[in-house]
Amino acid sequence: MLARLSHTRLLRYAGLFTWAMVGLPLLYSWLGPILDSGVDEELALRPMPWQGWVGYLAFGASYAWLTRGLGSGTRNAGDFVLLVVLTLAALAVSYFNGSGLGSVLLMVAACVLPWLLPLPLGAAWLLASQLAVAPVFIRWLDFPPLEALMQSVLYAGFSGFVFITSLVALQQTQAREEQRRLNAELRATRALLAESARVNERTRISRELHDLLGHHLTALSLNLEVAGHITEGQAQEHVRQAHTLAKLLLTDVREAVSQLRESGAIDLGAALRPLAENVPKLGIE
Repeated sequence: MLARLSHTRLLRYAGLFTWAMVGLPLLYSWLGPILDSGVDEELALRPMPWQGWVGYLAFGASYAWLTRGLGSGTRNAGDFVLLVVLTLAALAVSYFNGSGLGSVLLMVAACVLPWLLPLPLGAAWLLASQLAVAPVFIRWLDFPPLEALMQSVLYAGFSGFVFITSLVALQQTQAREEQRRLNAELRATRALLAESARVNERTRISRELHDLLGHHLTALSLNLEVAGHITEGQAQEHVRQAHTLAKLLLTDVREAVSQLRESGAIDLGAALRPLAENVPKLGIE
C-alpha cells in the first residue's frame, strides 16, 4: 500500500501522524487529574488550558491545508500566513503546556519549509522557531540557560533532518516535473518531424507528378492536337478521341497535384497536444 503513495503524500501523512501522537500526552495531562492516575507530579505534564488546545488544533488544520498539494507549485499569500500560524501554534503548545512538545511540532512544521521558502530563509526560520522554545525550558523545566539553548539546538538538529528530507522530496518532484516536460517536448518534436516528413513526401510526389507526368501529358496533348489537323477520316476521329483523353488525364493529374499540396499542411494540433496534456483546462481540438 505504501508503494502506491507518492513521497509527498508520505510526508504529509507522517506529519499528521506525529501531530496526533503529540496529542496523546497532552490529552493525558488533561485527563490525569480527573482520573487520579497516581503519576508522579514531578514527571507529569502541566494540564494545558484551552488556549493551548486551540493552538494544537490550529497547528493540525494549518499543516493539513499546507500539505494538501505538495509539489503542485501553486502557492499564494494565504499559504505564507498559514506558515506563520503553524509556527505560532507550535510555540503556543509549548508555552501553555510548559513542555518541549511544541519543539516536536516544529519538527513537523520543518517539513513544509522547503516548499514555501528559499533554502537560506527556511533554515533561518527553522533555527529561530526552535530557539524561541528555549524560555520554556528555562521557566517551566528549570533548565539552566546554556542547557536550554543546547536543548533547543538539539531539536533544531532533528528539525534539520526533517528539513533536508523534505528538501530532497522537493528536488525529486522538480526533477520529475522537468523529466515530464522534456518528454512532452520530445514527443512534440517527434510529431513535428513525422508531420514534416509526411509533408515533404507529399510535396515530392506532387512535384514529380507536375514536372514529369504533367509535362509529358501536355506535350502529348499538343502533338495529338497537331495530328488532328493533319489527318483525315477515321484516323482523325481516333486522334481527336486520344486528344480528349489526354486532356482529361492532364486535368486529373493537376487536380491530384493540387490536392496533395492542399493536404500538405503540418498538423500543429497533433504536435502541440503532448505539450498540453499536463496543462489544466487547456485542450486542443
